[in-house]
Amino acid sequence: MKKKQPKYLVIYEDVKEKILSGHYPINSRIADGNALVQEYDASLMTVKKALDILVSEGFLIRRRGYGTIVKDWTKGKKAHLYAVEGSSKRHSGQMESKVLTFEVEHPNADIAHKLSIDVGDFIYRIERVRYVKKVPTIIEYTYMPISIIPQLKYSHLTGSIYKYILEELGLVIQSSFLNVKGVRPNALEKQTMHLTDTDFLMQVEQVANLDDGRIFEYSIARHLPESFNFETVIFNN
Repeated sequence: MKKKQPKYLVIYEDVKEKILSGHYPINSRIADGNALVQEYDASLMTVKKALDILVSEGFLIRRRGYGTIVKDWTKGKKAHLYAVEGSSKRHSGQMESKVLTFEVEHPNADIAHKLSIDVGDFIYRIERVRYVKKVPTIIEYTYMPISIIPQLKYSHLTGSIYKYILEELGLVIQSSFLNVKGVRPNALEKQTMHLTDTDFLMQVEQVANLDDGRIFEYSIARHLPESFNFETVIFNN
């Protein structure tokens, strides 16, 4: 028996279809949260989850004091960052991974919000160090819902998690919402990557979606600046 689709994904798909079909024209304001709650017979939190995905995909934008607006998605451009996957391919087998943490646990409120799940759900919490030519170059903190990425094993972590997702689970990755900034290393990073208080790292914070709108990953990757390479593929919608 096919599992019933979560309500927030039903709302996401319906609102997205209304945007693509022109029911919600570009630059128009969509119905407010209370109206959508009544229309879809759902909670305000469920509606917010659906709209958050559309915001991250570039279809909607929130304007303080005005509401949620349909962006000009026909001329927009999306950028996809495959930072670690790109690094693996770029270094042609010279990259190795050391797993620091691989735990199954409940997320805190912030992680649950990022993944659009409940705090009672289970996630993988993964910490890895990526070595390039034996030098610790990247440290990753990754969170994935078990319900979406099942049966993840330690062996997948020493290689490519994305390869497992794409090739073994057969899932399709659609888009990522990114935030890039420079940060100072924490205690673990100073010890693991041989850094001091005066060093800094390039941080890539990422929320990644599948083609059905589900968020399958929230991650923070911190790179040595001398090896950091921001790779994107830009295309017109």
